[in-house]
Amino acid sequence: MLQPFQESLDKTITKIKKNKILLPNFQRQFVWKDEEDQRKLVASVLTKMPIGSILLLKARNADEYACKPLGSSKPLDSKSLVKGDVEFLLDGQQRLTVLANVFSNVIFSLSSIGDLIAPIALKRRFFLALPRYASGIEDDLFGLHRLAFPLDKPDNDEPDFQTADVLEYIRVIKFSKNSKDCYNPYYKDVSKLSKLETFCQNPEEKFYYIPLFLLIDTDKTGLNNTTLSRIIKLIAENVAKAKVEELAAKIEKSSRDEIKDFIKNDLIEDAYEEYFDESCYEKTDNDIMKAYEQVLAIQVDGWSSNMLLYIKSCITQINLSQISLDDSQKARAIDIYENLNRGGISLDIYDLLMARVTLANPEPYNERMKKYIVKSAFYPALLIPNNIKNDYKKLNSYKASVNMGCYDNNKKEFPKNYLESFLNVLSLLSYRPKMSKDEYHLDLLKRPKKLALTPELLDKNCEPSCNAIDRACFFFQSRCGLRKFRDINYVLMVPVVAYILHDDDCYSGRHGEEVFDLLEAWYWINLFSGQFDRDQNSRMITDLNLLIDCVIDIKNKKQPNLSWLKARQDKVLNMPGYSDESHILMDNAENEEYPKNIISTVICQYYLSIGYYDLLKDNNGDLRHMSVFAPESDKYQMHHVIPLGVDCTVSESTDKIRSNKKHLLNSPLNMLYISDYSNNKINNASLDSYALMIPKGAGLTNVGFASTDIRVDSSDDERKKVLKQRYNSLLHTVQQEMNTLLDFNRI
Repeated sequence: MLQPFQESLDKTITKIKKNKILLPNFQRQFVWKDEEDQRKLVASVLTKMPIGSILLLKARNADEYACKPLGSSKPLDSKSLVKGDVEFLLDGQQRLTVLANVFSNVIFSLSSIGDLIAPIALKRRFFLALPRYASGIEDDLFGLHRLAFPLDKPDNDEPDFQTADVLEYIRVIKFSKNSKDCYNPYYKDVSKLSKLETFCQNPEEKFYYIPLFLLIDTDKTGLNNTTLSRIIKLIAENVAKAKVEELAAKIEKSSRDEIKDFIKNDLIEDAYEEYFDESCYEKTDNDIMKAYEQVLAIQVDGWSSNMLLYIKSCITQINLSQISLDDSQKARAIDIYENLNRGGISLDIYDLLMARVTLANPEPYNERMKKYIVKSAFYPALLIPNNIKNDYKKLNSYKASVNMGCYDNNKKEFPKNYLESFLNVLSLLSYRPKMSKDEYHLDLLKRPKKLALTPELLDKNCEPSCNAIDRACFFFQSRCGLRKFRDINYVLMVPVVAYILHDDDCYSGRHGEEVFDLLEAWYWINLFSGQFDRDQNSRMITDLNLLIDCVIDIKNKKQPNLSWLKARQDKVLNMPGYSDESHILMDNAENEEYPKNIISTVICQYYLSIGYYDLLKDNNGDLRHMSVFAPESDKYQMHHVIPLGVDCTVSESTDKIRSNKKHLLNSPLNMLYISDYSNNKINNASLDSYALMIPKGAGLTNVGFASTDIRVDSSDDERKKVLKQRYNSLLHTVQQEMNTLLDFNRI
């Protein structure tokens, strides 16, 4: 039986560098373009997880097939082919291209920037972000804050953290063709590496960066490896410096016994006992500082060496299995390819917990959850905004979880993000059944805590967890314009809302309106300012603590401290590179810096939460009201309002806009949900008739447009002016609403 073999990634990439591993021209195009998919693969490598396999076909000569280098769209000419044996990559192009791009410079050394197979997907640099000392971030996965690496044998031991834990700390930075950034591989500058060292020490307020692209050094000079080592050492030295400053501050106001306790608790026990000179306590403050600094220097060296050793071992011991066949085994190679790409069912934490709960209750857990999802519930009409209340009143029956599709009857399964939310809420309710101002820690949502839940807790908190999520669903539908659970933009917002609303007083009691207003303001401020765009775990737990403090103050009839939320409000539609005016107006599109899809979605959802009228009149001559509670809201389509002014149908115009990512009309400001009825009616309409079909006073006037703005013959400058006006209208509307929501004196 054919057995795969293991080869370290650095050796594989050396073969790629020498064109010993090539892509045949019959290989499919690069499709792993999504940044999140690439980050997940990187996280798997950094946790020493298996990452699949690749399939290679050996050949005696490179010219047996038309071929190209990995990551390139340009075929190699015969003069560039190597002599002798080569291997053609049949399966694994996606993961191997990503790995080579993340952990080395080889992709860029083989192709010019114009020849990349997927420029947008590959013009990315990956960094491992490490929280600064005293940053307030709990997850110190690599022991930086104590300068004590958590593994005794970093090159052999497996880490305690999981893929999801390290995923939060993988940063992706894009570079453009002509940028002079130190991480742009096409930017040639003699001081580039020293600039990179400086950059990695101060990339953002609470983090240092380790550049992962220096890990595999294909340069003969070895400068990349030297730079990587220096950056890691500099990070450790920065921590040591912060510790020294902390001790200096303590010495000024603490007793010698307190200073001694601080030093003893801070230093690694073995380092303290072996290297710290305790006689310094009988001497001057400077002697204490000097003794402390000497041990810190030893810990800096030890941590730096271990950190470098660990991340290098992730590469040299990577579990990328290789199946390599001779050219005579082509038929078998195809058969293996088909088998490798067949789907399968994976085991996850939910399955394990379901197996445990039967010890307390034999009733199938899935059936119980389905029962609670459809079970009738009370929804306070007072909490529904007036603009969409009429649509809600017309519903024959309503159950938030059912309406949001928390169980798929056709597929007979729960959406993955629902199960993730359920487990998070279940863990919170099990360990902290009542809200309090005692600090909540991230470990409440980690796998060890969930796996430690007893059968009795799993049994007891099944219904409360389903009910809490149902209340969250009601909130997301009535206040946030979300139609389905799958539409939730950041799934870690669900346990925050659900946990707070599980308290009856915060939901149906006298404080329900205030709590809903607080949560809604928090939701939109974060969505429009990009607060959850990175570090979601730490952001979630930070915000849970802040919101609970506010909610408890509200329940105690105290004015909540909203300074943290109002500070973020300044970044609403003004976060550089995320939601600021120039970015979402496509000003940076020429550098392939595009607004994220989430911005388009959030703008559409925001207007849907307010309620407005459809683009076209129906067959009875009426304008349909649009909201999550309106009929057929699940069929709403995202529509480019301003069409591309050419001689074609609206549908063809939309296709042409979408095919050009740089086009101004792909701006999130040109998007709006319209009904399926309107979408079908206008798709085949000519552009001339499209503008005439939109009646004056249509829903456009309530969503930042005027119906007279929709002109086929408008210039790009005129279109941009219209979109800029919509930006100003949206900014004004959102800020005005946030001010109202956060004014608790009015209630």
